[in-house]
Amino acid sequence: MMQDEPELSQPPTAFHQDSWSKAELLDLITRSAGATMAVIDRSLVMIYVNEEYARWFGAVPQQLVGKTLVEVYGESDCARFMPFVERVLQGERVQYQRLLRTPYGIDEWRTICLTPWHNRQGLVDGFITTALDVHELQVTMNALRAANQRLSSHMENSPLAVLEMDHNLRLLHCSQRAVQLMGWLQVAGLEGRLLTELVDPSLQDDGLQSALQRLQSGQESQNRAETCFVREDGSEVHCEWFNSALTDAQGQVTSIMALVQDVSAKIQIARQQHYLANHDSLTGLLNRAAFQSRLEQSLTQARCNAGSVALLFIDLDGFKGVNDAEGHRAGDEVLRIVAQRIASTVRAGDTMARLGGDEFLVMLDRDVTRDVTDTIGHRIIEALHQPMVVEGRDLFIGASIGVAVYPPLEGDIDALMNRADQAMYSAKRAGKGRLHYAETASS
Repeated sequence: MMQDEPELSQPPTAFHQDSWSKAELLDLITRSAGATMAVIDRSLVMIYVNEEYARWFGAVPQQLVGKTLVEVYGESDCARFMPFVERVLQGERVQYQRLLRTPYGIDEWRTICLTPWHNRQGLVDGFITTALDVHELQVTMNALRAANQRLSSHMENSPLAVLEMDHNLRLLHCSQRAVQLMGWLQVAGLEGRLLTELVDPSLQDDGLQSALQRLQSGQESQNRAETCFVREDGSEVHCEWFNSALTDAQGQVTSIMALVQDVSAKIQIARQQHYLANHDSLTGLLNRAAFQSRLEQSLTQARCNAGSVALLFIDLDGFKGVNDAEGHRAGDEVLRIVAQRIASTVRAGDTMARLGGDEFLVMLDRDVTRDVTDTIGHRIIEALHQPMVVEGRDLFIGASIGVAVYPPLEGDIDALMNRADQAMYSAKRAGKGRLHYAETASS
């Protein structure tokens, strides 16, 4: 194979020592070309490298000649460029760009050119590889391409609404998503108009105007604001505004960009999660934890303001029999009706809860007198004694109620609930369908 090699591929020191003039010319060309250069045969063995090529490996040419590509680059690196090598060995001239680590430890872009080496019979005996420095050009092109892609993505492809304004908040550009989110009719005609003229005044009152003014004045380079408005169809829209200012060399604000995210779904989910965490899923009344939190707040206020808190502990009479006879679905419907009837008997602002099973609570923390607790308690008993229509049938239950009032009883959550619970059992023992008060220790 070697006797068919072109003279250009013959190294000046390892081959044909009698051709010094040609070797010296080859050495001059390859030394002064400003590029790495190597000749590789079909078995992927290096038969020539110039000094620039060897320098990349911290070696001299003689140390690389005779080594294979795998020995020089390693298997993993070879695997990346081997498809190009296979193409050049098929006779194709191949050119591609690659990010390489320089001998100085800097990553730079190089254009790699692989040229087939044909023998006198026209067969490919190997290839010549050269690499030219195109780093600055590539970096500039990449930066421009990335900038254009980012701008295009922000303006049109981003799920966020994008608004670009000048330093006076006049619109320069806005995305279609912004038009949809704000309820504007179309993009046309918006450029040049003040954002303050286009945005619902209620949004500006939520802190958006103040946030934008801080950017205009140079107080901040970026900030965020939250807004909420109601569309014409009655839907509530919650938005997060991520605002940033662009300044010139003198530090003057030249433009402001706002990325606006519709967080209505997130707000709705948070509300639902909060509701579920604090309410009984069957009746919609407060659950035990939420009720105890309200009770603690009311007791604290009562202690500070010399007020009173009354706790009505309600236990249904005859519910187990209805539930066993009619089934759980009917039982659940009875509990929902119970919650509705309790709500219809108490005052606006009074607090109701379901502890679980067939136990309910009502807290009164304003205008608490014996007449008020008597009236509300007996209203509840009367309401729950009325027949309940479930799946076309009249079902009957009742209720026994225990009442605990602070003061004179101890203003502690657990103590007050226990005393109301005990009073309720006293009402049951007295014949059910009754209202019984927890008494103080001295009474």
